[in-house]
Amino acid sequence: MGLRLEDVVVRKVVTISPDVNVRDATDLMEKKSTSCLVVLVDGMIEGILTSRDVIQRVVARGTHPSEVTVGEIATHPVIVLKPETFLGEAIKVMLQRRIKKIPLIDGRGRLVGLVSLSDIIEFHSELFSALWERIIMMEPATFVEDEICVA
Repeated sequence: MGLRLEDVVVRKVVTISPDVNVRDATDLMEKKSTSCLVVLVDGMIEGILTSRDVIQRVVARGTHPSEVTVGEIATHPVIVLKPETFLGEAIKVMLQRRIKKIPLIDGRGRLVGLVSLSDIIEFHSELFSALWERIIMMEPATFVEDEICVA
């Protein structure tokens, strides 16, 4: 299995500052047709804001979105991988950690892309069925821990 994340990565990642209020962040999500924003501070990943974060940490609590900043509700730490990580290993990490999106970083820790389970499925739909069978039968991703970074 030679496919790597760099083969399916989305290079145009929508980013945001932690100081922006959630109302403006959701407007940006709507405008860019995305369900997540990577939170950056000085070019480094500080967190990730997903529509699920907004629902659980703002809407469900009855908080007004303009009164909360992205930094207050974004998920952190963030699981990140490198573009050269094998696709199967990334899928195992995503399934085991129950995450749908993983930012990709270069050797200096800078954001270079984002990959989601739906990107993988869409890009390799015919491969995914066969890959899924192999992943389910594999051992847990213990040896992948060296490849996982927390930003």
